[in-house]
Amino acid sequence: MRIAEVFGYDVADNSPDAWSARNEKHCKFRNSPCTKASISDPLGVCTLAEGGNAASLCPVRFLENARIFKDAATIAFGEGTTFGIFPEIRILEIAPSEADGRSKKIGKVDFLIGKIENGIIVDFAAVEIQAAYFSGASLRPVFDHYLATRSMDGVNSKRRPDFRSCAQKRLVPQLQLKIPVFRRWGKKFFVVVDTEFFASLPRFPQTTASNSELTWLTYAISMQNGAFEMGSPNIIYSEWDEVQNSLREGKPPEPTEIVSELQAKLDGPLKKRPLILIC
Repeated sequence: MRIAEVFGYDVADNSPDAWSARNEKHCKFRNSPCTKASISDPLGVCTLAEGGNAASLCPVRFLENARIFKDAATIAFGEGTTFGIFPEIRILEIAPSEADGRSKKIGKVDFLIGKIENGIIVDFAAVEIQAAYFSGASLRPVFDHYLATRSMDGVNSKRRPDFRSCAQKRLVPQLQLKIPVFRRWGKKFFVVVDTEFFASLPRFPQTTASNSELTWLTYAISMQNGAFEMGSPNIIYSEWDEVQNSLREGKPPEPTEIVSELQAKLDGPLKKRPLILIC
């Protein structure tokens, strides 16, 4: 996949607005300076794409027009509801330390959306965002070349999002910590990903809206009218145990495949052969 968007604009967009954002290292999705990887020298790559579909490398990319919050609030509270957006709220409290006697909170949720009636919060739900890592060589040389030359010509920008590793190492541990709390509270929990990410996950059974413990909002980031934009979400209702088992277990190979792999290692280069002992 190639680099698709830099500082919020398609790499083919040479408009004054696009290059102003790149020169100022400004993120249009959060309307503030980009801080991805570095505050002083951010790596402002938003998405990778293949054809007309893009995969997000940055969770901020999903903040386009605040639509993820509107979509989640409509499902959680009903259409026409007034709600607030509260970033980075910690939901778990651990025992006071012996050092200072103070309790601490952990388990930071990306966003809570709070239903407001007459100036009072009367309900809330969680919104967690997950973008992808990527595999392959660093994007920094390609990114720097593009900013210096305003062109992708002569460079290889092809990288692959590592969806599986991201799901196992980042998403699952986060959800294991947070979803049981919201399940106990009886509150909605939303996970926002792009359609490329979701398509890479193992399949799991779906459930009804009323029984959903984990509601997925999956967005296609696709080329529309000369720019990448988020489409309407695909909504998937699921139970946490089903999702957890699917992501954790995977599909085991046949024993014969394991034997073949071990034999290949035994017959492989001398330096990489296993230790052989007699009991």
